[in-house]
Amino acid sequence: MDRSSDIHRPVALLRPSTSTTNEEQAFLALSTIHGIGQKTLFAVADDRRSFADALEYGLGATIPAGSDGKPISERQWLRVRGHARERGERLAEHLEALGIGLLFRNSPGFPSALLDLERPPHWLFFQGSVERLAEPSIAIVGTRKPSSDGLFLSRYVGACLGEWGAPTVSGLAAGIDRLAHEHSLHAGVPTIAVLGTGMLEDYPKGSGRLRDHILSTGGTIVSEYLPTTSYSAENFVQRNRLQAALGRVLIPAEWNRRSGTAHTVRFATNLGRPIACLRLPEWPDDRVVLGRGLGLPSGKIFTVPRDQTRFDAFVRAAIGKLSLAQSSQLSLFGDS
Repeated sequence: MDRSSDIHRPVALLRPSTSTTNEEQAFLALSTIHGIGQKTLFAVADDRRSFADALEYGLGATIPAGSDGKPISERQWLRVRGHARERGERLAEHLEALGIGLLFRNSPGFPSALLDLERPPHWLFFQGSVERLAEPSIAIVGTRKPSSDGLFLSRYVGACLGEWGAPTVSGLAAGIDRLAHEHSLHAGVPTIAVLGTGMLEDYPKGSGRLRDHILSTGGTIVSEYLPTTSYSAENFVQRNRLQAALGRVLIPAEWNRRSGTAHTVRFATNLGRPIACLRLPEWPDDRVVLGRGLGLPSGKIFTVPRDQTRFDAFVRAAIGKLSLAQSSQLSLFGDS
C-alpha cells in the first residue's frame, strides 16, 4: 500500500556527491523507506528524475517527516539513505535468489505491448521467461465465481489452446483466471500470470504450486507492484490494464457489466484489442451485450459451439496464426 499521503513535508536538498548507485539498486533502496511507495516512485519517474539522483539528493516535498512531524534534516536523510541502501541490497539479493528480475520502461526486453497503454508501468518485476512477454498471446479472464456454464466455457476455450499454440495471459485469481492457467498447462502452452500484488506476496493463498508449475513450463510471472505490496481493489483494476495490453486478443469467458472483468474489457476496448465474447445457445440475448467503450467496436459475440469456425478464425487473425485449411487455401492461390 502506498503511504504517500504521509509524506508531503519539505526537506532540504543534499549537496551532489560522486555516488555511482545504479538505477535498480537505488529504486529498490527507495522502495524500502517508510512513507515512499508506488505512487511516489511513479511520480519520480513521471518527472524524469533518475532514482539514483532521488536517493542521493532527496525527494523534496515527498520525503517523509521525522517522527516528531518536523521536516527531516540533511543529517537525518543521510542516515535514512544509508539504512535504505543496506535494505535495498538485501532485497536485491533476495529477489535474485528467487530468480526475480526488474525491467524499467527503457530496458531491453520491456514488453512493447505495454507501451500502448495511456499510462504504461515505469517498471515491471518478472520471474521466468522475459521473451514470452513479446510473443502474440491470448488473454483469458472472467469471474472469480463461475457458474456451471462458465466452467464449461473455460474448458471449451482450454480445448482450443493447443490448436492455437499461443501463450495465454491471465491474473492468477480464483475462478476463471486460475482455470485459464491450468487449461494452458494441460494444453502444453506457456502461460503468463499478471499479479495484482507484489512478487513476494502469497496471493491468492496457496497459489505457490501453480506459480511453480507456470515457471517450470516456460511461463512468466509479472507485477508492476513493489515486491511486498499487498492486495487492494485498486491494484486489481490497474493490474487488469496490463492483462488487456499484453494479450493480442481478449476472451472474457464469463462476466457481467459490473465486475473486475468489465474493467479488463474496457481497457482492451480502449486499446483496440479484438475481444471474443462467448455465449451459449440457451442464454438470453441480454446476458452478453457489448456497448460503446465496453467491447465495441473491436469486440464480437460468438455463440458456441455453433460459431466455432468464426470464433477460431477471429482468434487466429488476432495472433497471426492460420489454420491448416487457411494455409492450404493460401498455398492454392499462390500456386495458381
